[in-house]
Amino acid sequence: MQSRFAKDYVVVMIDQDRMTEGKETASQLRKGKRGGIPWMVILDEDGHERVTSDGPKGNVGCPAQPHEIDYFLSKMVDSTRKHMSDEDRTVIGREMRSHGAKLVRRNVPGRREFSAVVKDLKMGRFQAAVKQLATAIEAGYAPESIPTDPALRALREDPARRLELFELVKKNVATHQVQVVDRLEAGRRIRLDGRIVDMETGKPISGALMQVFHTDATGEYRPGMDAGGGAGNPRLWAYLRTDNDGKFTVDTIMPERYQNSSVPRHVHYRVWAEGYADFASECFFDADPLLSDKTRKAAPGRNFPIVRLKKDSEARAVGALTVRVPKK
Repeated sequence: MQSRFAKDYVVVMIDQDRMTEGKETASQLRKGKRGGIPWMVILDEDGHERVTSDGPKGNVGCPAQPHEIDYFLSKMVDSTRKHMSDEDRTVIGREMRSHGAKLVRRNVPGRREFSAVVKDLKMGRFQAAVKQLATAIEAGYAPESIPTDPALRALREDPARRLELFELVKKNVATHQVQVVDRLEAGRRIRLDGRIVDMETGKPISGALMQVFHTDATGEYRPGMDAGGGAGNPRLWAYLRTDNDGKFTVDTIMPERYQNSSVPRHVHYRVWAEGYADFASECFFDADPLLSDKTRKAAPGRNFPIVRLKKDSEARAVGALTVRVPKK
């Protein structure tokens, strides 16, 4: 990755203990603020601060958690890069997430608290596990991991506890890139690269909260439940917050149609944003043979986007989704 960063950045590392005036220089750059290390600052050609690694949840000097990597890429890199290509940025992001996942597995914030969650689950104490999970989140466990963490699969399968998990993630999520399914889930993998925008102006809405949910590969929201009420407590779901440009990314599977139904495949979503109406809608898929001409024509007026999936450089099916939200 070094050659990709070198297109825009000269990396200088300051050792506060070993370098002459290292401590003083670091303090000057940090404006006297105390905090953890490593810490980063990006300066312009005149030595003026452009952005630092002080994110919404603190210093992300060694980005490993998804929300830390999101901040580094969207806030630090995207706001300062000039020569780095989009391909460079994609490769850097992929490598960071791969490396970050390894670091997280070795040293997960809230790991001790999370081990208590796993113990409660093994003992069948599901209510206690949910309460302990809230403690683990306070200690640093990433809430966006809840829908896909293999250790929590049994908890996610419990309909009553799942509603409590919704509230936990909804309250605490901070990242704009999420996964809906774990590695054991059957189905064709797809990615939705999207933006949430103002319906009238098209202006991106940053920090919007979004819930995404849909059926599984059998066409059910949960076992035995499809269109007849299953959407109120779906098994496959995630929450996210859009980045500074209103962007989000959802990795999931292609939802299956309801059994014995002519309704096309679709993904539901709900959006909450300050100054905007609480908004619920769904998107369809362009290649679905059940997507009739009548539905296609009516979709724009009903605010139902139609997503066209294409293979990306990694042979993954990716589609663009624009969510238009009305003001109150």
